[in-house]
Amino acid sequence: MANGIVRTGWLVGLLWLAAGGAALAQSGSVEAGLLHHSLSDGLGQWNQQFVRGTLRTSEATVWNADLVNARQFGAHGKLAVAGVTHVFNDDWYGSLGASYGSSFFYPKGRADAVLNRKLGAARNVVATLGLTAVNARDGHRDRSVLVGLSWYLPNALVLQGGMRINRSDPGGVMANAKYVAATWGYNKQQYIAVRYDQGEEAYQYIGAGVTDLLVNFRSNVASATWRKWLGQDYGFQLRVEAYHNPYYNRRGMEAALFKEF
Repeated sequence: MANGIVRTGWLVGLLWLAAGGAALAQSGSVEAGLLHHSLSDGLGQWNQQFVRGTLRTSEATVWNADLVNARQFGAHGKLAVAGVTHVFNDDWYGSLGASYGSSFFYPKGRADAVLNRKLGAARNVVATLGLTAVNARDGHRDRSVLVGLSWYLPNALVLQGGMRINRSDPGGVMANAKYVAATWGYNKQQYIAVRYDQGEEAYQYIGAGVTDLLVNFRSNVASATWRKWLGQDYGFQLRVEAYHNPYYNRRGMEAALFKEF
């Protein structure tokens, strides 16, 4: 499938766990924003309006949800996402997530399960193992395994790297991808994150027609995120992204306001 435009809550979840839960000391948060991307080769523009939320129901459990209204490749679609992150003990934590999309450019259904283990005497290295199942509307299916490491360094720096091993059917096509990321910042002040992904995509629809299908190609995507508090419990987030494959380029920006409560 195509590289996901909505990486729901990856930065918020990372920072909450880095701070041992302090980053979401409030009961929750609400975030709303807009996304605009321009595509090359006559493929037009992408526009999204979205609302995201988190709700902390205990010291160890945080729920998240996203609603997205999108127009991409000349079509309209909606995406609903829900998930939960739970800390089991000082060493183990995990998350579950599911999503449903209403157009050809979103999966009909997606499910994710991730388990994390803190390593070392300082517990500042985290090993990640994840499983993902994606079902597209045309019958394509993706099953993948995610392996990764996160290293929490002094001076508020987090480094990450990992690989997703993906099998797409029908055809048994392997479409693997790798990523690296770095995050710096302090809770209630600001966070800056950069990320780079590259790998293979087994298929990607760029239209609703049977001929609007790209297959078996390499792609890469680079992004940068700035999350800034303007007060004790509110602020903004800006995110820029650049995506490339052999058929088109995509560049754009996301802007959002958030409020914690």
